[in-house]
Amino acid sequence: MGIKQDFGLRLKELRTKQGITQSQLTEMAGIDAKHLSHIETGRSFPKADLIENFAKSLNIHYTELFKTKHFISRQTIIKNTEKIVSNANDNDLTVLYKLILSYIN
Repeated sequence: MGIKQDFGLRLKELRTKQGITQSQLTEMAGIDAKHLSHIETGRSFPKADLIENFAKSLNIHYTELFKTKHFISRQTIIKNTEKIVSNANDNDLTVLYKLILSYIN
């Protein structure tokens, strides 16, 4: 995913977490519904002043809108984990293995 898609997903996540509808957020942020829909679906990216309006409307710091690491795809997680494991020394590999087992069990 790209920054537009990640931002849109995060905005929608924060909005719904607070129980705010699209209609309510458009009113609070001063934009039309189509514009918000395009942002939330990753078809467009808001300008800085609108990002600030979203943050104020959601009563959050604007940086919260960019916390999107949890949107990483399964494929990316597997690929990155394989790199970590293959580059780990024997001791670190044992620790990782035990950590994974303790989490799964």
